[in-house]
Amino acid sequence: MRETRATEAPRQYGGQSSPERLIEIARYFSFIGIVGFGGPLVHIAMMEDDLVGEDSRRWTDESIFMEGLAICNMLPGPASTQLGIFMGWVRAGIPGALVAGVFFMLPTFVIVVVFSWLYFAYQTVPAVEAVFYGINPVVIGLIVGASYSMAQNALAGGRSHAEFDVGSDTWPVDFLLVALLVAAIVATVSLNPNPVVEFVVAGLIAVAVYRFDWVRSNARGVIVFGVVAAAFSIAYSLRDRIRSFVGAGVRRTIEASPLWGLAVVVWANPWMKLFLFMVYTGSFIYGGGLVLIPFIEKYVVNEFAWMTAREFVDGIAIGQLSPGPVVMTTAFVGYKLMLDVSGGVLWIAVLGALVAMIGAFGPSFVFIIGFFPYFAKVRENDVVQTALTGVNAAVVGAILGATVTLAAESFIVETPTLPVAIGATTLDLFTVGLAIVTYWLFVRGVHAAYLILGGGAIGIGAFFLL
Repeated sequence: MRETRATEAPRQYGGQSSPERLIEIARYFSFIGIVGFGGPLVHIAMMEDDLVGEDSRRWTDESIFMEGLAICNMLPGPASTQLGIFMGWVRAGIPGALVAGVFFMLPTFVIVVVFSWLYFAYQTVPAVEAVFYGINPVVIGLIVGASYSMAQNALAGGRSHAEFDVGSDTWPVDFLLVALLVAAIVATVSLNPNPVVEFVVAGLIAVAVYRFDWVRSNARGVIVFGVVAAAFSIAYSLRDRIRSFVGAGVRRTIEASPLWGLAVVVWANPWMKLFLFMVYTGSFIYGGGLVLIPFIEKYVVNEFAWMTAREFVDGIAIGQLSPGPVVMTTAFVGYKLMLDVSGGVLWIAVLGALVAMIGAFGPSFVFIIGFFPYFAKVRENDVVQTALTGVNAAVVGAILGATVTLAAESFIVETPTLPVAIGATTLDLFTVGLAIVTYWLFVRGVHAAYLILGGGAIGIGAFFLL
């Protein structure tokens, strides 16, 4: 029965477009985009309260809403934004989906761009430096605090091998998922691999362990897939060595091909590189907006060197201060890159923010409008669900692993307020303590925006008085 509904999803769910409905959608999602502070849960609750019910003025019924929510939670990307796109689709078809997504994101985009301008225009002013001296460790505490609840949910997704209490919370724990989470942390800190590789490996391990009977009954296909996946993984990991062993003649032949030349030209263009990287990131940030962190930390900070780790953490803070998804931090990245490329031309920097946003959120529109029926069917597949339990654990590990690197930028500063020497490293106890207090407050329900603003105020006092 469910497969039949999923197959007919476009005919059943896609509403009829009209100017009146599009205006209605634009007004509603502009409202949520402006007042929806509190994150995805608030956005989802508002949509359910306002748009769902048997009343003829409501957009859909509870069953369709919950079906859309379940699929959006399974997809890569920001779940509440995708649910908004879905609700626009339900109300007015593809035009409604586009209007819903655009007006949902527009207020947050404007806020992030304005804060980006203020940040980069006055970044070196002592007062601004003091504000972000306090905000930086607060963001680290917020990331770890968000990872706390993510880890609790992820570790409960498998078998319950043990239970233990953390404060008032009871954690049912699966030992395999704990191992996958820890392995992802270690791998991210020590090797800094592509996060997608970590997620795929974790999913395959979960299927191999939990669904061994299925693996055995499909041994031939699994072996072929495993060999191909392993070959690609090894080739990717050793790509620099392989390139050095390939003969000069072979390299010249490859580099002389039109496709190679086209790829080099496209990748060398900063606009195309920004857009393609954001499309890639938006296609794989499974598990929520914070999954953006390991992608940006690996590529934007380390490989592309578009910004420093400290600037990236400050960008996350700016994203947290807005009412929309953290993924909008990508606009901050695009702004910074094109500000540098253009030599400080404001309108080009704003255009860079827009290109980054379109690239990062574009896959969400494609997933909902183009592939909703397929995901509705796949969601019921037991093997897929099993793989996702492993992916969830690896996602939390990748976030925490990337945060370790980012934390070093906050906790090890040139002029620490409360310094303590650890070998050749000078640790700032003030920023460490601020991060710990932030974590403690956040997991007890204090809103992130209040913590960031408070951290900025405390940072000013510590920077100038201590």
